[in-house]
Amino acid sequence: MVVMSDDPNTQHALNTGRTFVWHELYVKDPAGAIKFYSECLGFGHQEADMGAMGSYPMLTMNGHGVAGIMDTTKLENSEHIPPHWAVYLAVDDVDARVARCIGQGASVVVPAMDVPGVGRMCLIADPFGAHLWLYTPAM
Repeated sequence: MVVMSDDPNTQHALNTGRTFVWHELYVKDPAGAIKFYSECLGFGHQEADMGAMGSYPMLTMNGHGVAGIMDTTKLENSEHIPPHWAVYLAVDDVDARVARCIGQGASVVVPAMDVPGVGRMCLIADPFGAHLWLYTPAM
């Protein structure tokens, strides 16, 4: 179902909310990032219990999670991961879309994986070198 609005700002929010559906901040100091984004830009903060994966800090707006924060010191090859924002693009089928992207010159950076209760995701580099997470939510 396509939802339309006569208000251009509302339509923009609807379009981006159904395409670029999640954002993640990768930093070595999650607590410092939470402090910065809370004090300077008005975000709230909450922790999501991810079971065996531990706690997942999130920035919130109006009580709703809008961006996750990844502690790069806890990731493999952390010395090679610069601070950055990552975006997640909603797709109908991660594996099929990854195959199409590879066929057009993209490469896989992080292989497709399932996150229980969240969905399936894969980090690709487009043919120009830009990174993008492809994501299909769990139903």
